[in-house]
Amino acid sequence: MTRRILLLFITIFLFQSCNIGTSGTNSNENIDHEKRQEIKRLNDKLFKAIMNNDTKGVRALLADGLVEKNGKEIDDMIKQISTSFPSKSYRILDEYNVQNSTTGINNTIPTGTKDSDLVINYLAMNKDMYVSLLIPNGHDNELLLTAIYGKYGDQWKINILYGGQYSLLKKSPSDYYKLAQENYNRSYLIDAINYLSLAKQCLRPANDIIKYQNENEINSFYDKLIKEASSKFTLPLTLETVTSKPKVYSIHPEVIKEGYVPIIDYFTSLSLEDTIAISAEKNKMKKEISKLFTGIYNDKEGVFYRAFSEFPDGDKPRKYYRMLDKITK
Repeated sequence: MTRRILLLFITIFLFQSCNIGTSGTNSNENIDHEKRQEIKRLNDKLFKAIMNNDTKGVRALLADGLVEKNGKEIDDMIKQISTSFPSKSYRILDEYNVQNSTTGINNTIPTGTKDSDLVINYLAMNKDMYVSLLIPNGHDNELLLTAIYGKYGDQWKINILYGGQYSLLKKSPSDYYKLAQENYNRSYLIDAINYLSLAKQCLRPANDIIKYQNENEINSFYDKLIKEASSKFTLPLTLETVTSKPKVYSIHPEVIKEGYVPIIDYFTSLSLEDTIAISAEKNKMKKEISKLFTGIYNDKEGVFYRAFSEFPDGDKPRKYYRMLDKITK
């Protein structure tokens, strides 16, 4: 199964009042070469420390006096990233150097003009700020490391450090948004909702620091489709044509190495130990599922079914039997 993450983040910041000032921004190759090389050396140290689960090495790069406020969160983030995203190298997505006339002003950096582009916004604690967006190599579901440095005297220190979901199977939120629109136009409502769910997982790779320009559009479309689905289907939904009367109570997406597949969670009255009977039940469910949820068996590797003997009850762990109904192409 391809690895995916929940949002991991730690914000290192100083509370300052907002001031009025001006800013100038250079990006990538337009940044002063010596300054860019200096930050590269720091990014190399940061990346190596994170991948080696070296909390001391990471903390040495942070702004003075801020580690005490966030020590545990820093340790947790480093451990999760080093475990879930082992990598020996990274690529630079983008870099920005912002020169401010004063401190305590907002820096807003639009990264492009298309709806797939990002907008970076943060409070500048220093006159000289540097934003590095780094992606560890070797993963289909990509992590974005956001490191925002401030210049303290003659030293650069990290003010903001985030790790969050950047892509799933190398697809961005806008890629999944387009897939959702295409599937909705084909009347594949459930697939459209699932694609939007995947888009939403990548919308905030650095919490409020980085946003997609079309975020509101994606969220509005998702809300519209959820409302439409709620008017058509009431969950849990009993499949009356199946003798055992299984009750479908959730459909959601999962990403595997072959691509996106929907997962159907349902309650069964059968024993989970009787896997032959459970598999037979799933085969009977398939026909009605295909009729109810148009397109759910189209253009994918298959559909996962998870049979539960109990309905969800908070965080209480429940046993289930999982089956992949592969699609023959």
